[in-house]
Amino acid sequence: MTDLPLLSICIPAYNRPVWLRRGLESIAESAGVGIEVVITDDSDTDQGRDIAAEVFAGWSGVWRYEHHERPLGMAQNWNRAIQWATGRYVVILHDDDFFVAGGLDRLVAQLRGLANQYPVMLFGVRVVDEQERVMKRQVFAQDRYLSPQEALMRLFSNSSFVRFPGMVIQRPVFTEVGFFNPDWREPCDLEMWMRLFSCYGVYCCQEVTVAYRVHSQALTMGSFHRETVKILLALFGELEKLNILATAEISRCKGAFFHQYVLSGAWRQLQRGRWRQFQEVMGLLELPALRGLDCPLRWRFLKGVFSVFAQVLKG
Repeated sequence: MTDLPLLSICIPAYNRPVWLRRGLESIAESAGVGIEVVITDDSDTDQGRDIAAEVFAGWSGVWRYEHHERPLGMAQNWNRAIQWATGRYVVILHDDDFFVAGGLDRLVAQLRGLANQYPVMLFGVRVVDEQERVMKRQVFAQDRYLSPQEALMRLFSNSSFVRFPGMVIQRPVFTEVGFFNPDWREPCDLEMWMRLFSCYGVYCCQEVTVAYRVHSQALTMGSFHRETVKILLALFGELEKLNILATAEISRCKGAFFHQYVLSGAWRQLQRGRWRQFQEVMGLLELPALRGLDCPLRWRFLKGVFSVFAQVLKG
């Protein structure tokens, strides 16, 4: 009987064939031993099949592809890829992200070295723009395990703590905690991380394995609005029900999370010259549920500058 792959790279694709090719090429640079690639495609056409066949010609790993005549939608496409995977570990690599040079081989070596000790792991990430210029290096100072309390504190005080392709999860874990819940809409990934961290904590690894691309086509670009704030507040309510963090800790997390969420969203609009959208995003801090939140020291100057600029634009 053939051994199961060590790692399944799950790629939920959607109408980005050029970047899909880039991601697949970054995988094909690896040795391929113990690696499985699963592509579930919600795109308008099945062009991804030909791209994968071309890129993986002669590659020693295993790959599979399916095209959906009727798109499953964001979360269900993630779930389909995971459910189809057979590896001991799963990483979800969106079709706009890619492995950095040598990143996949380092990831596989780390997984072999850790030998199933940790169900949930988070690796270092390079945040890049559309031209792959590095905007930020999100890395850990050292390898260390965070307990459920520590992990939830990090998750809910830093809206960018988890970059999706940096997460590596033992596949059986999904049977225990369930899959992504589309009812949570855009923040359904955050809700999943909450479930995982509350059960297993997270092992943070120094190794930088992937690049996370920030661009105008990203689904998250349209997530900075009142409805998302409402959903995020409901998630904080779920966090309280876990009884892992104290009330004061959750309050501090909420202030840090929403200030980073709003200010980073406003910055994305500024970068693209979207003045009206910038004002609308900044206006979220005036919502009754957010107005009284403490602003952490690290965000106070930026909040002040952005608030003044928003007033100037308002005239």
